[in-house]
Amino acid sequence: MQGFIRFVDRMNLALGNGVAPVSLVVTVIVLLEVTARYLFDSPTSWANEVNQYLLCALVMFGGGYTLSKYGHTKVDILHVWFPRKVQAMVEILIGVCVIVIAGPIIWYGAILTVEAIQTGQTSVSGAELPLWPSMATVPLGALFLGLQGMSNALHAIKFLASPEATPEREMRS
Repeated sequence: MQGFIRFVDRMNLALGNGVAPVSLVVTVIVLLEVTARYLFDSPTSWANEVNQYLLCALVMFGGGYTLSKYGHTKVDILHVWFPRKVQAMVEILIGVCVIVIAGPIIWYGAILTVEAIQTGQTSVSGAELPLWPSMATVPLGALFLGLQGMSNALHAIKFLASPEATPEREMRS
């Protein structure tokens, strides 16, 4: 169990750090598009679409990382007042909810991605970019998120099983 927790945490940390520079790329593309559009009256045909693809990857691959850092929104004003055991039980419930929600997203997203690959679907813009890479980020991101939800829940279970042990990370939001 501990090996699984460590693997998932490290994987999502690596994904989060790997996808973080995409924010800079998106910013540069927006800057280029604004400059081309308003200074040279020559908008690009690809910038908006590429940014949508990159933002999809950023959000989907950053979800597991954010959950690993307990960075998703919850009602902290209540959570911080709970005893640590109740916080751990809440983390288990959140982990189960994440897994339940991620499951259908993984399944249906994978079906749509395979369909896009098989049919050679492309965007309707002039760039005609293939759709499957951006579509694949959805089930993959949901998989990483679901695994992190499982990791957080297992960590909380481990904490509840041996409350005298110092937890590796805080049970916090």
